[in-house]
Amino acid sequence: MNAQVVVIGAGLAGLCAAYQLKKQGISTLVFEASKSIGGKIQTRQVQGFTFDVGPNTVLESNEAVGRLLTDLGLKERMLWANAAANTRYILKEGKLVPLKASPALIFTPLLSLSAKLRLLKEPFIAPSPTRETAAEFIARRFGPEVLDYLIDPFLAGTFGARPEHLAADAAFKTLTVWEKKYGSVIKGAWQARKAKTQASKKNSRKMFSFAGGFYDVVKRLAEEIDTGLWCEVHVQSITRESDGLKISLTQGGVSKKIEAKKIIVATPAPQAAQLLESLATELAAVLKMIPYSPIAQVFLGYDTHLIKLPNGFGFLVPEREQRKILGIVFNSMIFPERYAEGAVMTVFIGGSRQPELAHLSEAELLALARAQIKEILGIDAAPKATAVVQWHQAIPQYNLHHQEVIRSVEQYEQVHSDIFFTGNWRAGISVPDTIEHAEKLALQVAESLRYQPSAREFSH
Repeated sequence: MNAQVVVIGAGLAGLCAAYQLKKQGISTLVFEASKSIGGKIQTRQVQGFTFDVGPNTVLESNEAVGRLLTDLGLKERMLWANAAANTRYILKEGKLVPLKASPALIFTPLLSLSAKLRLLKEPFIAPSPTRETAAEFIARRFGPEVLDYLIDPFLAGTFGARPEHLAADAAFKTLTVWEKKYGSVIKGAWQARKAKTQASKKNSRKMFSFAGGFYDVVKRLAEEIDTGLWCEVHVQSITRESDGLKISLTQGGVSKKIEAKKIIVATPAPQAAQLLESLATELAAVLKMIPYSPIAQVFLGYDTHLIKLPNGFGFLVPEREQRKILGIVFNSMIFPERYAEGAVMTVFIGGSRQPELAHLSEAELLALARAQIKEILGIDAAPKATAVVQWHQAIPQYNLHHQEVIRSVEQYEQVHSDIFFTGNWRAGISVPDTIEHAEKLALQVAESLRYQPSAREFSH
């Protein structure tokens, strides 16, 4: 069996790209090395409890998300987050402090009086002439306390990263744009606030999920791709010949060769580098430059009458608190209709802050999580159900070299026009960013095939 396009990787990016190609009438095969699809998006059922592996919530932050869910017939099945999810906490001196959005930030006990007065200087600070890390950018514009008690925990919770490991224009693209355009982040935020009140909102920017977690989307994509999705496929080599690309692979111990006009690589960067080792040595070396943070997720399910969770989304832990967790999400407070069976929380451990902790044994991670829950939340009850998931390469880190990596990828795509790349290391780590880039790339590939052999001519 051959195809016009082969997609390597059946995570969210690969499935979205393949789905869009199929909609365009292009014969497409998807190869996945593991037995399961979805990449880091999974749902586990343990003793009647539902645990979301990967993203716990998704933000409806771009039009691509809405288009995909409408096309898949899932729009009416969306579960919107409870109003309680609007409350988030930061751990300070062992206590949970509610995090209020600006302008209420000026009243938060998270910052000292001197730190609040320091905020007033921000409009008068000149933009930096050079690229900075997130730590450098925030400390320069807002001072060290904002960095330590607001930005540090936020980046640990989203990227699993330390602020000094991320580029400011990657972690805070909007803020750096405001600085360049208005000379001040606060001025930019004010202008954006005015524009928001004058323009109609195309996207709700509300958090949502589904009864079976975001894995419901993965399953629907797989149903649409149908027989074009192959699991336990191990790509041995990719070669470029005059009439197209040749892929050597094994499936179930059987060797096969597949021909394709185009390939979309939708794997994490390290796996993409391995695939291109012999075909594009220089690009493979560049892709290896993308670091990943390791994350362990510890899921705990309790009988509701045994514990009481704070009313909110969860809490994040600043590095200055010297704790062994990054934060906790209160899943059952966000989507109470999903968790009638009990109270559920997810503890996040590791990241680039304490990478060694993510590699502990499952028993050690569970014990660590329970100890931290007891100390911080006062919960000592035994959980009814538990699960531990470890990702040694969890989240790509957009450091100061990331722009150069992306430029190299773009140049390769332009020169060869037959191998393309998508995934959360490419255009943003969030689910909406991943969906949007996969859609755009699939349409780009479809357009490039317009004058090449049709699906009928180049299919099984």
